[in-house]
Amino acid sequence: MGNGIVEVRIVSCTLGTSGVVFAHMEHVAYDPAGRVHTFCHSVRDKWHVMGVTQGAGLSLQWFRNQLAPGAEYDALTAEAATAPAGAQGLFWLPYLMGERTPHLDVTARGGWIGITARHQRADLIRAIIEGVSYSQRDCLDIVEELGVPVASVRASGGGARSPFWRQLLADIFNKKVVTLETQEGSAYGAALLALAGTGEYASVPEVCRATIREVDFDCAATGRSCVLRQGVSGVSGTVPRSKIRVRNAGRALGCGKRLVRSAPFRSRLGKLS
Repeated sequence: MGNGIVEVRIVSCTLGTSGVVFAHMEHVAYDPAGRVHTFCHSVRDKWHVMGVTQGAGLSLQWFRNQLAPGAEYDALTAEAATAPAGAQGLFWLPYLMGERTPHLDVTARGGWIGITARHQRADLIRAIIEGVSYSQRDCLDIVEELGVPVASVRASGGGARSPFWRQLLADIFNKKVVTLETQEGSAYGAALLALAGTGEYASVPEVCRATIREVDFDCAATGRSCVLRQGVSGVSGTVPRSKIRVRNAGRALGCGKRLVRSAPFRSRLGKLS
């Protein structure tokens, strides 16, 4: 609501402790596997669907607290930007608290996959940000599988404050990514609902159209708008196709700890490098 997701073709990606992809639906639809969640919308007679990465910003917070105490998040994302796209073949599974989307599995476990002596700290950080972003892409893919059209993504939350992370989302989602004038999503949404409920506006969509504004932002490293698409060389670099394949491999394998140890998992990773 606070991000104005009250009509089709616009979805939100909120990168807080968890990461949430949220979309409006004109007609109810459910994922048979329960990988995403369908609820009644605040818009009368409409629905919404959401996919959740449990350990989104939490992954970067864990890294800072355990391996870089006192470091500023801006400094960490700046360091990540110095690593090449794909983090030299290093992958991060963001399952620090089990997972909801796309692996509804409380026993799923996280970690770096493919680490070698050549990897530097910048690669570790970049792999975390890429891994979380690909997990959010998993959410977006399932939403689209339900027949929800997606033209643009509104990014919010602590992770979306980073131009590097926003650019990475645009590349990985292959969608237009924008931010909003206000970042107080939940509280702002409650206030907008109150305006509609008291009759100041005729409906929830009307109050959102009147008050919520998209803003573009500049990528300092390129001097261009960060509203880019996958494969465009921007702050994040070009995301390699192997990263997409490992995302699909992770989906097929479930990423549980018992599978990470398996020989098929190791051989499959070898083919992706």
